[in-house]
Amino acid sequence: GADVIVTFSLADGPEKPQLTGTVGCGGHWPRDLAADPSGRRLYAANERSGDVTWFDVDPLTGRPRRAGSLPVPAATCVAFD
Repeated sequence: GADVIVTFSLADGPEKPQLTGTVGCGGHWPRDLAADPSGRRLYAANERSGDVTWFDVDPLTGRPRRAGSLPVPAATCVAFD
């Protein structure tokens, strides 16, 4: 599939999500997405490119903006301790 993160607005309720945009996931084959406990960062574990990419989440729009990446061979998930 496409190596993107898709964002939706739920302003009209969860039964009517509206597409607001797409953002590249920062790698290939995003296996897992995880928001940190604060909700300020989103992490993508990109399995086939072997990295974890993180995004700062805009508090007003919810749109993620790429902030960095770290090599992690065969990354499959992101977990918080």
